[in-house]
Amino acid sequence: MRNALMILLVLLWLILGWLFRKDKMRCCESAEVVFTVTAIQKDAGPLLFSYNDDKPLTGPGWPAYRDSIAQFASDSTSLEISGWYCTNLTPPETEKIGLRRATKIRMMFMDIPDNRVIVSTKGMDCDSARMNINDISASFSKKIRSANIKETKDKTLIYFPFNSTQKLNNSEVESYLNDVATRVIASKEQIVLTGHTDNVGSDESNLALGQSRADIVKNYLIQKGVAADKISSTSKGESSPIADNTTEDGRTKNRRTELQIIK
Repeated sequence: MRNALMILLVLLWLILGWLFRKDKMRCCESAEVVFTVTAIQKDAGPLLFSYNDDKPLTGPGWPAYRDSIAQFASDSTSLEISGWYCTNLTPPETEKIGLRRATKIRMMFMDIPDNRVIVSTKGMDCDSARMNINDISASFSKKIRSANIKETKDKTLIYFPFNSTQKLNNSEVESYLNDVATRVIASKEQIVLTGHTDNVGSDESNLALGQSRADIVKNYLIQKGVAADKISSTSKGESSPIADNTTEDGRTKNRRTELQIIK
């Protein structure tokens, strides 16, 4: 009877020891997973998004980073916020999620007026090994916005004086085009130029005026070394206004050449 009791106690001790060890292992495995996720979030940067989610995840460096890029929005420049979406994951993210991300980020800069902010999207190849928390989430850039030049998310507007068909004689525009020429010569990208006018004058004269404005920019870029076959120039005359032609301010905005760089 005494031997049977001793055997029973030994078996009970072994069972309890096994259960304790199993529970301890489960605890430690869980703690390791939580630590790994936390480490990824910490290393990924001040702002990131979970896969296919538009909720911004901010780290401790976000306030300082936000202040540094908020300076892009000034009297003469705009802040462009590009929400990124991953095109190589399974399933891939869509442009819509990129736009929602950019919109949510824009709401984190509510002290900046709308006319100083550009919201855009950008498709990226992302590392699928880190699809739960992505390093690549958004980008920020400074765009020119002055009386002579306005950069939008996909093109640049170069403004012209009333009825102007003369060669460029503006240091800001020339400096900008010098940078465009340097970029395109190195990248072999294409340039598309489209001339526009206000509605003062006949359709025929405005179509010719718009073509002259596009050709002015084209000739300047060729003089700076861009191959002529890398540039196309057309005119839409007065047919595509972007502002109200009944006001002087609107007519000023409509007198423009639009420059697009095509990869």
